[in-house]
Amino acid sequence: MSPLSPQAAVSADAGARDATAQPAASWFNAEGFLAGLKRVSVFCGGFGAGKTEVAVNFCLRMRELGRRVSIADLDIVNLYFRSREVREQLRGQGIEVIVPAGALANADLPIIIPEIRGAIEGQSSNEETRMTIEARSTNEARGEVPLVVLDLGGDPAGAKVMASLAGAMRPEDYSSFFVLNSRRPFTATVEAAKRMMDGISAAAGIRVERIVVNSHLIDETTPAVIEEGIALGEGLARATGARIAFVAVQRDMLERFDADKCGHPVMVLDRLMLKPWEPSNWLGKYRIGNDEVVN
Repeated sequence: MSPLSPQAAVSADAGARDATAQPAASWFNAEGFLAGLKRVSVFCGGFGAGKTEVAVNFCLRMRELGRRVSIADLDIVNLYFRSREVREQLRGQGIEVIVPAGALANADLPIIIPEIRGAIEGQSSNEETRMTIEARSTNEARGEVPLVVLDLGGDPAGAKVMASLAGAMRPEDYSSFFVLNSRRPFTATVEAAKRMMDGISAAAGIRVERIVVNSHLIDETTPAVIEEGIALGEGLARATGARIAFVAVQRDMLERFDADKCGHPVMVLDRLMLKPWEPSNWLGKYRIGNDEVVN
């Protein structure tokens, strides 16, 4: 099965690229997963699992496929690696980033602004653009209703903020994704990962039903580390009744890991949540706290 590639160029510098160049792969084996996506995707996980990296990349991958995407940053625990830290870069790709305005944008407070609740309920805060239920259903069938991504904080403590929003979501409208990294001590075994998954589910007031395998050691990742994570994810799926949604594989691993032969959907991941001195393998090469494009 061939990889899925972006259908449209959405980056700000698309016009400067070689028109004859083939677009980079975004997904492998993912037709069924993408066709079954619900309107709201909730990403949660333990500290250090790479939850925000996965959520941000998911937004970019969906935007590359022509979908309208918005992301709400609900992480009030980790003040350094939050999706809001790359908000200008995401907006440059046509992705709406929903965070408090002004000085509150960087606050470590459980602030739920009306726009977040409106996005979850499938409504606009602007009365002129508010869609009826019938119109939303029609547009959703056409792929026109924005996908809403919620980036929760790590561990049960960070997921508690979701509890105040859970009542606004119908089960048929959302999917929740537990980002699993086998190389983190609190999720290194099936039993430990299940405790974490159950704790987050209880704190957030939602059922965590899908697993995203994101096992890595950053630059020291090997195919064996990814396979180890897949095995752990499959064990967790058996223990919980959840299922693996997709496996996140860093782009520079594609030469060594055969994503096309993976038994699960694969999302290609570009490292974006970086410290200032770390290089990126994404075309934009964006860095945390840096609104400039580094060519």
